[in-house]
Amino acid sequence: MSEASPPGRPEISIVVPCYRSGAWLETLVDRVRATLSPLGRTHELILVNDASPDDVTWLAIRKLAEANPEVVGIDLMGNVGQFRALLCGMEAARGDLVVTMDDDLQHPPEEIPRLLEAIDADQGLECVFGSYTVKRHSRLRNLGTRLVARVYESAYRKPGDVELTSFRVLRRSLVAAMLSHRTVKPVIGALILQSTGRIASVPVEHHPRVEGSSGWRPGRLIGAAVDNVVNASTAPLRIVSLAGILIAMFSFFLAAFYFVQGLLAEDGVAGFPTIVVLVIFFGGSILAAVGLLGEYVVRIVTEVTGPPRYVVRERID
Repeated sequence: MSEASPPGRPEISIVVPCYRSGAWLETLVDRVRATLSPLGRTHELILVNDASPDDVTWLAIRKLAEANPEVVGIDLMGNVGQFRALLCGMEAARGDLVVTMDDDLQHPPEEIPRLLEAIDADQGLECVFGSYTVKRHSRLRNLGTRLVARVYESAYRKPGDVELTSFRVLRRSLVAAMLSHRTVKPVIGALILQSTGRIASVPVEHHPRVEGSSGWRPGRLIGAAVDNVVNASTAPLRIVSLAGILIAMFSFFLAAFYFVQGLLAEDGVAGFPTIVVLVIFFGGSILAAVGLLGEYVVRIVTEVTGPPRYVVRERID
C-alpha cells in the first residue's frame, strides 16, 4: 500500500477526458464508486469536458459534480485533444496515485484495482499500464499503435514486453515530472518514457464501446502517429538525408549507363521519357523533403510562441 494521503486529500485521482459521452457518464461514476468503495481508499473523479460540441456532456458533468462530492468537473474553452485534456486533469489531481482512463467504458472501472495492486506491490514502479487481453479497436488504430510502439522502442528504449495504453496509473512524482514539460503539443506516452523507465503492464479487459463511434477518425489517427514519430525522434530527417544520398548515387550510375549506351548505340538514345521520369521523381523527392522540414519548423515556431495548452472556462467541485 502507498503512504496515506494527508487529511482532506484523496489517495487516488481518476482523470477522464470527456467528449460526446454525457449519456453514460453517470454509469461511469457509479461503477467507479462501486469498485473503489470496498477498497477503503478515498478517491476523486475528475471529468474534463474537451469542449464537446453537444450540450449533453457538460450538463451531465455539472449535474454529477453538484450531486457527488468526489466528482470534479472541468469545462475547457476549446477542443484541445485528449492529451492536453489529460494534462489539465492531471494538473487538478490531488491524489498520490493518478489513474487515467477513457470515457467510453472500454476501460472497465472494475479493472482499476489490478492497476493499483501492481503499483502497490512494487514501490520502485512509477507507472503501470493496462495491457488489453483482447483489443476492441479498429485495424487502422491497431496498426498505428504497433508503429508508435516500434518508434518508442527505438527512440526511448521502451521495453518490448510493456504495452503503452491510455489506461494506466501513475505516481504523483511522475505526474509532476510530466507537467514540468511545457511543450505545446504533448504526447503522453513520450512524456512518460522521457520522465521514467520504471514502468510495467498488467493484463486487463477491454470492452466494446457502449454507444456511438470513436472520436479517433482516420485523419486524427494519422495525425497522432505523425506527432508521436516527429516528437520522439529525428529519424524522418535522417531517412530523407539517406534517401538523398542514395538518389544522388543512383543518378551518377544512371548517367554513366546512358553515356555508355550512347557511345555503343548507332541510332542514339531516346532521352525524352527518361528526362520526364527523372524530373518528376526528383521534384517529388524535393517536395517531400521540404514538407518534412516544414513540419519541424512549424513545431519549432509553435513551441517558441508558447500558446496555452488549454484554457479552463469553468470548474465545479
